[in-house]
Amino acid sequence: MGTSITQRFPWGYNVKARALCSDGIVRTTTHLGEADTFFSAPAAVVVWKNGKRYTVSGFITVETLEGYSTETDDDPAMVKFIAYQYRKNGTVLPAGGYRDAI
Repeated sequence: MGTSITQRFPWGYNVKARALCSDGIVRTTTHLGEADTFFSAPAAVVVWKNGKRYTVSGFITVETLEGYSTETDDDPAMVKFIAYQYRKNGTVLPAGGYRDAI
């Protein structure tokens, strides 16, 4: 689906990412922080809605399209963006992460 994370070495800092948002659109992160856990890193994306630009804060994580942690041939792993619903502009994107319709 075109998602990726670019890292800077030798320390492996995440410098940019293309992540699948909960509305099903892959967006490039505008701010990508140092990972605060093994499973996620703080990030932000820009969402254009009704002609207005919104910066939405959240985090990126890697999981499968259906939401599992282990990828299979039928369910590949990808980078997903999860918006903080309690922060400014958090409700611009639907709550949670994108899931493949079953």
